[in-house]
Amino acid sequence: MSPVQRPPGRPGLGLASPHELATHAGKSVAEQGGNAVDAAVAAAITLSVVLPHQCGIGGDLMALVAVPDGRVLAVNATGAAPAGVTPADLATVGAMPTRGPDTVTVPGAAAGWATLSRLAGRLPFPRLFDFAVACATEGVPVSPDLARVLSHEQELLARDPGMRAVFYPGGVPPVVNSVLAQPALARTLEAVAETHTSALYGGNVGKALVTFLRGHGSALSTGDLARHETEITVPIGRVFGGEEYLTAPPNSQGVHLLQILGALDALPSNLDPLGSAARVYARVFQAAADDRAAYLADPRAAPVDIEYLLSDERIAELSCDAPQLTRHIASAPPSTGDTAAVVSADDEGYAVSLIQSLFQSFGSGLLDPGTGIVAHNRGSAFSLDPASPNYLRGGKRPAHTLLPVITRRDGEITGAHGTMGGPAQPQIHAQFAAHLKAGMDAADVLHRPRWSVTGRAPGDLTGTVVAEHEVPADAVDALGSAGFPVVRRNDDAVGHGQIVRRRPDGLFAAADPRSGGTAVTLLSRAGRESRDDQAPDRRVSSGDTNRMESTKSRVTSSTEER
Repeated sequence: MSPVQRPPGRPGLGLASPHELATHAGKSVAEQGGNAVDAAVAAAITLSVVLPHQCGIGGDLMALVAVPDGRVLAVNATGAAPAGVTPADLATVGAMPTRGPDTVTVPGAAAGWATLSRLAGRLPFPRLFDFAVACATEGVPVSPDLARVLSHEQELLARDPGMRAVFYPGGVPPVVNSVLAQPALARTLEAVAETHTSALYGGNVGKALVTFLRGHGSALSTGDLARHETEITVPIGRVFGGEEYLTAPPNSQGVHLLQILGALDALPSNLDPLGSAARVYARVFQAAADDRAAYLADPRAAPVDIEYLLSDERIAELSCDAPQLTRHIASAPPSTGDTAAVVSADDEGYAVSLIQSLFQSFGSGLLDPGTGIVAHNRGSAFSLDPASPNYLRGGKRPAHTLLPVITRRDGEITGAHGTMGGPAQPQIHAQFAAHLKAGMDAADVLHRPRWSVTGRAPGDLTGTVVAEHEVPADAVDALGSAGFPVVRRNDDAVGHGQIVRRRPDGLFAAADPRSGGTAVTLLSRAGRESRDDQAPDRRVSSGDTNRMESTKSRVTSSTEER
């Protein structure tokens, strides 16, 4: 696909990411002549450096990309289990492990970056790495989120010598705003950029990573890496609130967002998830989550009946009343960040919703000292139950949480949405959709309090609801009266979202106040005017701001020297 001819001046751009330096990277390549795709990929690569607990070159990616001719493409850059692995290898364990070498599948993120750039980018692929490489070389301030995870997970993570050397200098976790440099990762990113990813998928970087992982007992081979291919497909969608919501087909869980939207559309309009109607949302969320557990898998290896899941009959069943249960207030353990979303759109007609992750924080917990790569633990999502469509098999991709979203109305792109949140991503997107349908703008949508239904244990009628402290009492009472155990806490269970919307007065981008992210809007004209929009109510001290600006200046200078 060849890029369209660029009109005079710079096109307008809206971009949002969960880290200020990633947003800066995207803005920088746009100012160099890049489009929304270039900006999103540059931001995503930078996130792999500044949020190493959430995403990286050792993880996976899914994206939707809209192009000016009206097409929207789904990019599936998720990797498969090693060809040589069998469930018998783990039979004595009894269940898929959550960490370690047996959870490592082929990392697809880098291939996804290259695919997006090749499909619709304008700038040379290696240029999209410049800022990220400089960040890894020069070092960046440790974010509050990263410092929290490293402290909370120290007992687990510090067992690995590679993790210990990079993230626990002196044997202690770094403090907020201390400088984190990752020189081995910088060299890897440079090699991947220069070879258009072949260094990882068949080259020296991949060989080094495989040697490291096999030394820990992983079945991953260089052949597994060489065979990896990004899949480009047609998205699936349905109309909600007058807008068509598009998402990626399985193995993405996007089909379950469409189930939720269909069920909500079949109910009285404008039901507020933050009022007494929360019980209705919770029932629908639970039903869709149950379908996810029962049906979601890699369609190349196990048929996923999308037609049935989105049929009028199944949607009607999801929207039916559930039995009344006994109220119960419970506690729940804290969750940790695992995913990062970048969204962008421009005046030429390009738009991107990009989601990438290591699955759980720092994935497998293994960092290869030679390459600086943290290997993800996507394989932990497989099942060892032979009756499950998500049964582990060599060469098969696991059921996936990543869920990109693009919206359009009458054929015109209206938005790009993304969020972290693991299995709760369909629920978080549904709350975004409900608020947008009610007329809120992107910033207000992200600022609204949220809640989600967690996975339920066998024998339980419902999962636990995690509700932010700001969720109104009416909603909490309604959830409890419907039989959902409720715990109040403010953490990653409700996701960090990013949204770009196309409004009558132009593009508008917003970043979630729960993250350290920012949004930027570049105006559609020659010159360098722009508007940087901090996330609403984000608490940033002058020290934080000064350090971040100093980092931008230092790293940008290093980039220019390179």
